[in-house]
Amino acid sequence: MSTGKIIGYIVAGILVLFGVLWLLSAFSSETASPLGRLLVGGLLVVIGLGIIFAVRMREPKPKQEVTIRQEIDIGGDVEMEALKCQSCGAQLDKSAIGLAEGAAVVTCPYCSATYQIVEQPKW
Repeated sequence: MSTGKIIGYIVAGILVLFGVLWLLSAFSSETASPLGRLLVGGLLVVIGLGIIFAVRMREPKPKQEVTIRQEIDIGGDVEMEALKCQSCGAQLDKSAIGLAEGAAVVTCPYCSATYQIVEQPKW
């Protein structure tokens, strides 16, 4: 539930509560003119119920679709060499390289073995 709906329900509840109190006070024996209190109490109750109706009928905003794109940036001099599966020895191409949980991994299409690509330090 959004903050606006919560505030709307609180304001409406307060208005209805005070409206009912004004309506009840109109029937007190010490009240000189109950018509004014009936009018104000009824108006407060109607406004409060109108706010509740407006909050409930408010249309939710459409959800936005978010696309996350991750790219691999390899620093330094890169020499291309044939990539072979460590398990079955099959030749792997660039479609076997992907991302899993933020790390570059290679998945063999033949034996389904998965390996993380680790860049070795050059010192």
